[in-house]
Amino acid sequence: MPLPDSIVGYTQADRVRVRLLLEDRFLLIDHAQAYSSQPSLGCFSSISCVSAPSSARLQQNSIVYFNVLWAELLPSTLQSQLAVLTIDYCKVKNDKKATLDRVSFLIDAQNERACEAWIDNLLKRSYRNTIRNKRLLVLINPFGGQGTAMSRYKKYSSPILTAARCRVEEIETKYRGHAAEIIENMEGLEQSYDAIVCCSGDGIPHEVFNGLSKRTNAAAAFKTPVCQLPCGSGNALCHNLVGSNDLSFATLSVVKGIPISVDLCSLTQNNKRYITFLSQALGMIADCDLGTENMRWMGESRFTVGLIMRVLAGAKYPCRVSVRILHESRTQIRQVYQEHKNNQHTSTSEHTQLPDLKYGTVHDPVPEDWKSIDSSSLAVFYVGKMPWMSSDALFFPAALPRDGYLDMVLIDSSIPKKEIFSILLGVAEGKHFDSKYLHYYKVDAYRIEPKAHSGYISIDGESFSFAPFQVELHAGLGTMLSRTGEFQAPGI
Repeated sequence: MPLPDSIVGYTQADRVRVRLLLEDRFLLIDHAQAYSSQPSLGCFSSISCVSAPSSARLQQNSIVYFNVLWAELLPSTLQSQLAVLTIDYCKVKNDKKATLDRVSFLIDAQNERACEAWIDNLLKRSYRNTIRNKRLLVLINPFGGQGTAMSRYKKYSSPILTAARCRVEEIETKYRGHAAEIIENMEGLEQSYDAIVCCSGDGIPHEVFNGLSKRTNAAAAFKTPVCQLPCGSGNALCHNLVGSNDLSFATLSVVKGIPISVDLCSLTQNNKRYITFLSQALGMIADCDLGTENMRWMGESRFTVGLIMRVLAGAKYPCRVSVRILHESRTQIRQVYQEHKNNQHTSTSEHTQLPDLKYGTVHDPVPEDWKSIDSSSLAVFYVGKMPWMSSDALFFPAALPRDGYLDMVLIDSSIPKKEIFSILLGVAEGKHFDSKYLHYYKVDAYRIEPKAHSGYISIDGESFSFAPFQVELHAGLGTMLSRTGEFQAPGI
């Protein structure tokens, strides 16, 4: 028997009659005055008997299913012959900012069973592509966001997770590396949680992926989705998965998030192996990421200010780059992007441990088929696995979750400064992609050897030793929660 998609009740405040209709994409709340016929309180029908609502009414009284968190019926009592239907949802503005809200309606007590069936239909539509009552492990970095992460989580995230009836365990990290230790040593992680939620900047996700890599069943552990609630100075993971750094909207996107398979990378340096999910940088980008700690009060703007200062100073970063280039022309890259765009899916892994390193470590000989580039005037060396490096930096517009490629950008300091500024100004919308002064490659492995004695190397925004390192990609090793099942970027 099909579930009902129509219900009639009264508003709780003034007893105005309304009909709640489950349309294809949204719940429509329509006033009884618009009805061509007047059914009794509690009438259910799978066939609409109302006239088409005006566009204004549709705009003002509809809730898209994505925004619905929960619905339940509080049964009637001896004192009241009316049950109360409550619907918790998020109001979402056009700029992807969300606020928690609730609507309530009175339902005739004799129709409670039918109303429960209607609620089941509503929740099935609202969680069509994901699961209800997610079991979430929330790791909160109390030092994130200038020390406001915990208070912001309690104010903006926790109420939404509670309204969605998620089952949440919250752990506050105490020191750098604590999140990695928690994930590495937690018993039954894979069976206990539907997602690991990082209430932080990009540092805690980096720790989480490295903690997963050290588990005895590492490859299986990587199938636990990782996501982010933006509470740091750098929140690139959230912006790529959600398309917004609004904390409430990001929380809603965790509740409704869809698991997606993503490429991860191994990095070897100084006889150690790490996992990197976001980016690797040397040169101006690393300098601006790590050399502007005294400007953290500026938030993400510190990166832009730092870049301007270094371009004007004509900063150079001599190094040797050895790389396995798979595609280097813009035409090839566009073609490959379109081929992979519609082929992103969740994968299964036959491994129980981390994949072997196909190209060895940074201490092994460079493979013969790699291209080596010696530069004494490199300005930017930047490699990424996600499109957005911050909310205003679409540095890798051709990046996809699971295409088997890293995107590499090289910029030489010998080009005119105005061209460097032109490239950097175009990064906000990805317009730099077509610059003839910029080298943009699709690669799957590389090694970089800095020639200077000191400097900065940034891995996922974290500071690493200023020493040679090597990276190789593992297709589909990791899992993340995405709002729509893909990265939130315009593409190329």
